Amino acid sequence: MPDCFISYASADEDIAKHVHSILTSNQVSVFLAPLSLRPGDRWGDEIKAQLEQSSWVVFLASEAACRSPYAQQEIGMALGLRKKLVPVVWDMQPSQLPGWLKEVQALDLRGLTIDNANRRIAAIAKGIHDERVKILLLIAAALIFALVALAYVSRE
Repeated sequence: MPDCFISYASADEDIAKHVHSILTSNQVSVFLAPLSLRPGDRWGDEIKAQLEQSSWVVFLASEAACRSPYAQQEIGMALGLRKKLVPVVWDMQPSQLPGWLKEVQALDLRGLTIDNANRRIAAIAKGIHDERVKILLLIAAALIFALVALAYVSRE
């Protein structure tokens, strides 16, 4: 199950692969269709399943992606499923994001050096990692509580 799903327009595949590289180098499990799909996969079904399973969605929100029917479907699904959504813009203003995306804080890479942009993307990875650790700690606490309760009940 991936931590993160990258939604993008096919025209932005090189940028998507770069973002994938940064996230995975920071120990984030990422679904990116051209790198994650295997020959024979039914890509529509697999994309939907991976989006449903991911906690985070990084939307590479270029002008092309905002016009892409596939990207729009993915973002609509992400919003409907209440995923943690991060629009990343570089060739447009965040205020130009369509519809509901205007209400989501975007990562604006315009005018940044490549090193600064990479650091900003790595910060997303840190947020994903921190959230995963919190979830694991909650699961561990619940298991400890269940074991203590079971031990208490067993004594009586």
